[in-house]
Amino acid sequence: MRCGRTWGLRVAGRFRRGAEKVVLLVTAATGIGVVVLDLVGLLDKMASGDLIPKVTLIVLSSVTVFLLFEIHRLQALDKIEQRLAGLDIQALAETLKHEHYAGLVKVHHQFSDEHFGERVCDAKQVTILNTWIPNLENLERDILNAVNKRAEVRIMLLHPNSMVTGLRNDALRDRGVDRKDDHVKTGIKHCLDILETLQQQVNKRRLGNLKVRVYNSLPSVSVYRADDHYLVGVFLHRQLAIHSPQFEIVGAQSVLGQSIQRELDTLWGIGKDVDLKDWPRSIDINRADR
Repeated sequence: MRCGRTWGLRVAGRFRRGAEKVVLLVTAATGIGVVVLDLVGLLDKMASGDLIPKVTLIVLSSVTVFLLFEIHRLQALDKIEQRLAGLDIQALAETLKHEHYAGLVKVHHQFSDEHFGERVCDAKQVTILNTWIPNLENLERDILNAVNKRAEVRIMLLHPNSMVTGLRNDALRDRGVDRKDDHVKTGIKHCLDILETLQQQVNKRRLGNLKVRVYNSLPSVSVYRADDHYLVGVFLHRQLAIHSPQFEIVGAQSVLGQSIQRELDTLWGIGKDVDLKDWPRSIDINRADR
């Protein structure tokens, strides 16, 4: 029964399209004929009486017939437009993105200071998690501006005396990112020096917006967060996390966004506050073995 109905619809559709073509051909032929007669001067001779009004009426009638054939299609388009008007396309796109891609929107070959800096400028919440931040000097100005604009900035570094520094050192020293035995520890202390200098430039009313903690744990990923945008790197052997592929995640409520945010909250809870006014003493007080 369904096949017979489908066949009938196809035949009707073919008939309609054939009729439309005939109407268009007749209309076109009539128009061309009128132009030719006018060019050879026969139109005026034939225009005794009401010939021209009749020709005009024929053309208009043909167009009307064609529009009648098409009216159901125009009605169908109206119905489609009404249905689309009732849809929240942006919300649907966000839902599909979160469900099918879990919040992942792009994979970058490596970390881009410029890309992250642009996000930081207008962010209300900024979080950086790494063993140490090799590109901190490149981000220093953007972080300072964010703090002075009332953004809450959290920075988490590996405790310089943690046993994990040795493990990460070995991973980086394999085939020689750096041959120094204390490369990671030196990097962490250099970051703390930069942050100390940065804090001195912060507006006094915004000092509480810059928070730094050191943690004694094995981080699973590096994270650079600006509001709902996350750039997530991995700790591979033989290269820095910022030189590994960066997974850009959008949406704190997306599947990946929730997982990464939990990791940030966990390490923030593990970490110990660093007083940047005298960070060596603060590090000594918060010993890694405690």
